[in-house]
Amino acid sequence: MYEIKEITLENKQQQKRKRLVIEFEDPKMAIVGEFLMADAPLLRGEVLQTFEQVLTGENAFAKSSGNRCTLMIRPDTTTIKDLFEEMEGVDFYPKYEMETKKLRDLTAMWLHRLGKFE
Repeated sequence: MYEIKEITLENKQQQKRKRLVIEFEDPKMAIVGEFLMADAPLLRGEVLQTFEQVLTGENAFAKSSGNRCTLMIRPDTTTIKDLFEEMEGVDFYPKYEMETKKLRDLTAMWLHRLGKFE
């Protein structure tokens, strides 16, 4: 379904930095990887609370935006939309819909892995 690997980034000054990346076998899920790597870690994973509020019925719907994605969270499914879609001349990933509980679990796993990595 997915692969998590460590990569090394290097800039022109020969400075190296290691990063974790997640890649999905299904190319349609590329935006999910972008959400996990770019937006899920924002505000120390605050999006997990948002998922819980919707899954427990505290909220019927929630919308969350980060640097790369917008989430439309419903109790059954969540739609992830690439914010770059609205920019002319910029490549973007198509939106993707998946089970909210599955995305919440994937987000929790990813944040845990990042915490162990750092």
